[in-house]
Amino acid sequence: MLQERFSDVTITDLPPLRVACFRAISRTPEDDALRVLTRWAVGAGFNELPRSFGFDVEVSPRQADAGLRGYEVWLVVPEGVEESKPVTIHDFAGGRYATLTIHHPFDDPFAIIPAGWHALHEWVTARRLAPLGEPPYLEEVVAGEGGQDMILYHPVRPV
Repeated sequence: MLQERFSDVTITDLPPLRVACFRAISRTPEDDALRVLTRWAVGAGFNELPRSFGFDVEVSPRQADAGLRGYEVWLVVPEGVEESKPVTIHDFAGGRYATLTIHHPFDDPFAIIPAGWHALHEWVTARRLAPLGEPPYLEEVVAGEGGQDMILYHPVRPV
């Protein structure tokens, strides 16, 4: 059962972050965006890949019909890091998020991850915590017990 893969929901405040960004539109945009940012990070002198977040981005109907999807990945970088094409640098204001961890989401990502988002959205809606405006909904892949986990970040209004 999918619910067994989901943690309890918690509220987390993400601080302001400086992020290196790349957006890919392809059949495998998560992998493609991360590949570009990994190459960029190595060239920028990072010894380890920084903490990363990602989120889906819209594609045109024509792109969707061709089987393409969009995804943007952010790497958290310190002040002083400068952008270089094709990577851009942005300042993310941070915010309050409801979070849910999915254990082993990549066993069946196109079923498990949407189910996690659905469960998290239902939790936020039931508590009337829907955000004002459109802050980004984020995903973070982290090391888990025996593999990778994914933390989902659903923006919520301050209470």
